[in-house]
Amino acid sequence: MDTHTETIDVGARVMANQALPEGVAQGARGLVVGQAGWIQRRWRVRFDDGPTVDAPEYALELCAGRGRFKRG
Repeated sequence: MDTHTETIDVGARVMANQALPEGVAQGARGLVVGQAGWIQRRWRVRFDDGPTVDAPEYALELCAGRGRFKRG
């Protein structure tokens, strides 16, 4: 069952909702820079604290928009 209200896509700001084995801590924020897998729904994410990893979609949450403009 999918609990996401919006779909993750390239260019979206996301947050890791769990620690990832590549050394990314829970709560780390980053930018989706590409798709890493089609069948497994994995995304290539460049995290603000440095690493770029292939993360499964279930381990990511969209960040709420900030500023004057809202995507949609």
